[in-house]
Amino acid sequence: MSKRARPAAARERAQAAPVGGLVRQARLAAGLTQAELAGAEMTKALISHIEHGRVRPSLRTLHVIAPRLGRDVHEFLDEADPQVRQKRVAADLLAAEAAASQGRWDEVELRTKAALRMDPPHGQRMTLLRLQSWAEVEGGRFEAALDLTDHLFREADPDADAFEIMQAHHARGVAYGRTGDTHLAVQELERGREIMERAEVRDPAARGRLLVALGTAYRRSNRTAKAIATYEAALALGAQSEQLRVAAESFMGVGAALYDSGELEGAIANYARALELFERLSTVTYELSTLQSLAAVTFESGDLTKARELAERCKARAIAAGVPKAVATADLTLARLAEAEGDREGALRIASGAAAALAGVDNTQRADALTIIGSVHEALGNTAEADRAYNEAIAALTKTGVGPAYAQVTTEYAEILSKRGESARAYELLKTTLVERLRTPAAPPKRRARARGK
Repeated sequence: MSKRARPAAARERAQAAPVGGLVRQARLAAGLTQAELAGAEMTKALISHIEHGRVRPSLRTLHVIAPRLGRDVHEFLDEADPQVRQKRVAADLLAAEAAASQGRWDEVELRTKAALRMDPPHGQRMTLLRLQSWAEVEGGRFEAALDLTDHLFREADPDADAFEIMQAHHARGVAYGRTGDTHLAVQELERGREIMERAEVRDPAARGRLLVALGTAYRRSNRTAKAIATYEAALALGAQSEQLRVAAESFMGVGAALYDSGELEGAIANYARALELFERLSTVTYELSTLQSLAAVTFESGDLTKARELAERCKARAIAAGVPKAVATADLTLARLAEAEGDREGALRIASGAAAALAGVDNTQRADALTIIGSVHEALGNTAEADRAYNEAIAALTKTGVGPAYAQVTTEYAEILSKRGESARAYELLKTTLVERLRTPAAPPKRRARARGK
């Protein structure tokens, strides 16, 4: 080789190396062998030379292998340039953060995965892992979220990455809470709060959201006093920093805690304040949730006229926003109202529609609809239909884990059986409920909470 040709060959190898590394990384991610990637058009040896940077693939070759790897050709062309790669990581990160702020979690997942493929610097990688873990939580993929936070914990610097570590504990706490493991939810969220205080995290929105989540975990653990105190801390933070969403979620949490303790008037007042703030924020999901809670609590307080007004308002808003689950949930209150007013046929019709709409969507709410159906059939003397509805409700709640809702439905059904004179069945049902409730806390959790950021 001539002296003039040597620098050109060296440049060719330098340009080929990044592309080859990307091809190898994509092939391994796709689970393909070199021979499978080569197919009939190329040889395994050529793929090996490309991956080791000995040969720079032609555009034609990239057009063949890119689809097999599930990638676009331009990714191999652009990502080989460090400056282009850096700009694309920054753009994807900004887009992911914007999408997260708007609750567009599918877009967050798409952007974070694209950016993480480009081997971003440490700080950006930590933020991307945190955002992707939240996308997995919001998508209901809880094991994937726990795996991502495990990666973050292993790679994070306890001091430099304290904010990301705090957020990772927050995400894990929410994931555990949504799977019904309140013990681990509290443990993770308390650890997140410890890191937040130690590192003096100043982001008021992040602080407030973690406190609201912790308050909810306390409430679900029947620690009402701690729940209210935590919600009130979040509320104070929201008021001081003009974080309306944090304040609204705090009012909603206090309302739920007061409802759990039987203080209906206080619950209604706090739900009303939350609703006012959510309407100002134009946050449809939370607005609908608050409206439904307010309608249900108002019904229990005995104000049927106001409860109907709130439930119909919730249903109309849900229809306008295109949220079918919220439509069905509003119908639950309307069905109860119909039953209370003696319109049993109307109650059956409304509750049956809600049960059908909630099938495969929300087992707890579906069980609520089935319980209304069972209660109405019992009042009509249709004992076989009542038994069927209550048993379906219990089966639906069994899928979500044995909790307070399960105990409430089985107790209600046992009272009905007892009134019929079927004391033996009532006893067996309550005994089974007690055994399940005692067994549930002893079951070992699949994942243990991690203590990070010390």
